[in-house]
Amino acid sequence: MHLFTMLAVLLMSCSQLVSQVYMPVLPDIADSLMLTNGMSQAMIISYFITLGASQLIVGPLRDKYGDRPLFIAGQAILLAGTLLCAVAPDSTTFLLGRILQGAGSASPVLISRTLLAQRLSGARLKSAMATVAISASVTAIIAPLLGGMLSSWFGWQGLSLVLITYYLFITIFGLSLLKASEPQPFVINPMSLVRHYQNMVRCQVFLSLASLKWVPTFLYLTLQLHLPFLLQDRFGFTTSQTGQAMMLPMVGLLLGAVFAKVLQRHVSYMKIVLWLWPALLLSALTFVLASDNAIAILLAYAAIMLVFGGYFPSYMHLIGLLHPTHAGTANALVGAIELLIFSVIAWLVNQWLPDNTQAIALLIAVCAALLLLCWRTIRIQRPHFEHT
Repeated sequence: MHLFTMLAVLLMSCSQLVSQVYMPVLPDIADSLMLTNGMSQAMIISYFITLGASQLIVGPLRDKYGDRPLFIAGQAILLAGTLLCAVAPDSTTFLLGRILQGAGSASPVLISRTLLAQRLSGARLKSAMATVAISASVTAIIAPLLGGMLSSWFGWQGLSLVLITYYLFITIFGLSLLKASEPQPFVINPMSLVRHYQNMVRCQVFLSLASLKWVPTFLYLTLQLHLPFLLQDRFGFTTSQTGQAMMLPMVGLLLGAVFAKVLQRHVSYMKIVLWLWPALLLSALTFVLASDNAIAILLAYAAIMLVFGGYFPSYMHLIGLLHPTHAGTANALVGAIELLIFSVIAWLVNQWLPDNTQAIALLIAVCAALLLLCWRTIRIQRPHFEHT
């Protein structure tokens, strides 16, 4: 594997691990800190909100100053936040740690999405992007199991100590590869950034491409917050069993990424997006027809993750073609809207339907219709994307 591809994989895993290893132990966190289910979910969502807001600043700074200074600052903040979570005696300290983790994760997230486009092109770039997506899927599969297993050994706070060791390794590896670069000549100020972001969101193709990331992420967050409580309250799963069970849906994420990597050599990403779409309808039907079967519920979630896994490399490739010189800024805007808006909506949805699988099925169907409309918009307004 190319060294920079390996670094992109490791940087992508930074935010994945810190967001996902706590998911299986949400009920334990709620008990330990004396929180309601909604409050413990809010602790998780605070990470996503901070990550989203930070990207709006980190993205343009990365385009101007390069990867190395943003990487150093991001890793330092991420390590500080993870340390606070490791020693948190109360909800306030844990919340502060989660906020710092979100702020620190913005740099590795954006660098992982733009690093390869600077150094690779053509078929090598498409293959490397698909490799990053597959690795992200493997991390997503491992993280819930790791969270449940380590929590049973060391408690939920001990998870953070393992993350600190891992992040230190990535910091050393990244410093050995990333070199300082000359700042770009364009000016960064609040008004110019606002105008730049406004121009992007007025572009219908940009919004449609971004929706390939926004909509699957919204469904993922909604069910990821909902599933641990559903498995434990309705089906009687323990914390360790919940961590193991949540691996099954993540296999769908891996299969979707592998599907995209194999097919991108032969067909366009636009076709991959269309071919994966029916899995959403299958998921919705399963939530309606087999809501009392834990395995069926997990498989329905896996179908959503299949779409997520295939759409992620598709989005990364197409957004780079749309904004080749401002990839960091474009990805920052997509990430900020995704996390600031859709993570909050996912949390609110969970307050409304704690056990209502019929409503979840309807939600999936609506999202599927929206994605099909976005695909049609991209195909009509950027027909050359059908061949990339």
